[in-house]
Amino acid sequence: MLNNYKDVMQTRYVLYSFLSRSFAKEVDEAFLKLIEELEELFIQLSESADNEELKKGCIIISDFFKNFKETPERNNLLTDLASEYASLFLNVGPKPVYLVESVYLGKHHTLYEEPYFEVLDAYRILGFEKTPDFKEPEDHLAVELEFMAKLVDLTKRSLDANNVEYSKGYLKLQMEFLSDHLSKWVPELCRKIVEASSNKFYIGIAKMLNGFIKIEQEFIPFVIDELSK
Repeated sequence: MLNNYKDVMQTRYVLYSFLSRSFAKEVDEAFLKLIEELEELFIQLSESADNEELKKGCIIISDFFKNFKETPERNNLLTDLASEYASLFLNVGPKPVYLVESVYLGKHHTLYEEPYFEVLDAYRILGFEKTPDFKEPEDHLAVELEFMAKLVDLTKRSLDANNVEYSKGYLKLQMEFLSDHLSKWVPELCRKIVEASSNKFYIGIAKMLNGFIKIEQEFIPFVIDELSK
């Protein structure tokens, strides 16, 4: 049973890391190569995922890069994706979409409100800190997803060491962070992205993220129960 969960943890780690990077900054050449390397995973998820939104997001991303590989305009793609990232998330377009939790859940919908300090408290439990050169607040989506990736990695390492109690502890931290933070604002964020963008990549990413978060809300408690038997 543990070996099966180790494989699932690896997939979850890859997805959290991929989604974190997707929202951290615009797509560059290195990230484009990573996406191409993950093409098989997206295809598998598009065929096997139970959540329809995750399935649809993976199909959109797979089709997007399948079409891209059939054309030689790589530089044009990077330019278009950078332009769309700036339009959506850097407040230069007609329909900006904010990637910071405080804007959604804070009393005044501004930066550095209650959610910011709450996520800092959650990070301190593990001594987690954002990448020093990332200048956005700690309750930015990319940082919250990176934190979840860290928790998943620690869970997998504990399973590798056959330390079930540590694994359950990290899973409980994931469940709490998901419940207290991501599940409360990510659905609205994803809806806004789909409404604001006509770019297939970011529409696909939004659907993938929203579906993944919904699956996680059921999956994490299930695994905790299974490991407790």
